[in-house]
Amino acid sequence: MQQALIQTTGLICRLWLAAFFMFHVAAYIAPGTTAGLFGLSNQKMTSGTVLLDAGVIGILALIAIWLLFGIYSRVVALVGIVICTASAALYAGSVFTPERGAALVAVAILAFTGGGRLRLHPGGWRVRDTL
Repeated sequence: MQQALIQTTGLICRLWLAAFFMFHVAAYIAPGTTAGLFGLSNQKMTSGTVLLDAGVIGILALIAIWLLFGIYSRVVALVGIVICTASAALYAGSVFTPERGAALVAVAILAFTGGGRLRLHPGGWRVRDTL
């Protein structure tokens, strides 16, 4: 029972983070379409350099896909939240939003529970195998 709860919690956190990062990607690609979702309508997280913004959005999209499939969920979630928080701190100004707070909690839970059910590759914290 307890093992199933831990696995389900890991799955929910992984899917929440995948949705969180994909809404950032969607807000960049089509501004205004995600109005009100995750509080992205009032945050401008662009640097003004198209190539830099496209690179960050590409990385966040890749991270969301990896989280969706459960490939090295712990490491990928940590990298994603660092990139997302850094871009918000540099360009949006408001780092502490309720959505980002929930994402930070999800990363902390995911760090202990792992990717949960339905993951393709359970990597854990073996970072040297990911490089």
